[in-house]
Amino acid sequence: MSMKFGEEAARRLERTYMTPDIVRQREATLALFAAKPGESIVDIGSGPGFLCESLAQQVGPQGRVLGVDVSESMIESARQRNPFGNLTYELGDAVTVPAQDASFDAAISTQVFEYVADVDAAIREMRRVLKPGGRALVVATDWDGVVWHSSDRERMARMMRAWEPHCADPRLPRTLVARMREGGFEIEDVCGYSIVNTCAGDDTYSGNSINLMASFVRRQKSLSDAEVDAWLADLRELDAQGRYFFATTRFMVLATRMLISASTCATSAAQGRKS
Repeated sequence: MSMKFGEEAARRLERTYMTPDIVRQREATLALFAAKPGESIVDIGSGPGFLCESLAQQVGPQGRVLGVDVSESMIESARQRNPFGNLTYELGDAVTVPAQDASFDAAISTQVFEYVADVDAAIREMRRVLKPGGRALVVATDWDGVVWHSSDRERMARMMRAWEPHCADPRLPRTLVARMREGGFEIEDVCGYSIVNTCAGDDTYSGNSINLMASFVRRQKSLSDAEVDAWLADLRELDAQGRYFFATTRFMVLATRMLISASTCATSAAQGRKS
């Protein structure tokens, strides 16, 4: 079962999004996405809304931004903080975006598709709301690629396995490019953005993630409380000794909506061969 972002989890996630690590990742994402004045943009899985606010500034008063999220807590928090007249939020998910066909110039989704049970449906939905030639940016993590120093490597491996069910596909980047091509997108660029922490303070991504992960694993009861406690204590001790190390890579796939879908192209080619 993938993670549900209730009020407590939403607050923790919002704090994580405010850390310098994620602020810098957001800046890199915005640079690659390159929003233009006057564009209409949808952020699928907008979370606390920080990315939407930056996009609203970039598109200006002649543009518009829609943030869509499945969490009522996230939507309410983002709405309360929203200072922009060209930015709105709607409750919805990645496979049922509350928007008309071909209504956006660009679509973005960061750290969301790995939580979606039917990623191919989400890709089709992203294509549906884009205008022909519109661009898309999807950001996802491969959790097997996390490098995390531990005094007990086997316990760390058990903890990471217990964490895996927090999302639907913890290895999505490996298949994402091919699936986006098959879903009617032309791939423009694929790149990685790395987060590296050498301490576990509250101002780091991994430092904020530790308690989120521990809470999830405890609720799932996939490991004993004693083992989770030992995992936490070890990381804190490594941090106190100056021996802490964490690294992860976010993969960014930039694409444009093809005029016709790849599946249509394949069908047409097959029919041509038969004739």
